[in-house]
Amino acid sequence: MNNPYEEEQELIIGRILGTVGKLNESIELLNDAVAKSNDQMQETTEVSELWHAYLRNVQWNLTTHKTLHPPV
Repeated sequence: MNNPYEEEQELIIGRILGTVGKLNESIELLNDAVAKSNDQMQETTEVSELWHAYLRNVQWNLTTHKTLHPPV
């Protein structure tokens, strides 16, 4: 016996699969954008850490050589 709703169910499943495929593509694009953002944030973090280390070294050298002047 044939299912009278089989054709309609196949159409609905086809629409669902198409929508899921588009959603998957969108998620992949979002993941790529997040990965690029993370890479840029990593570079920014590295520069920030280097700058902080430089400032600590300058502070230490000025204090050690007694050339650090009080704030104005």
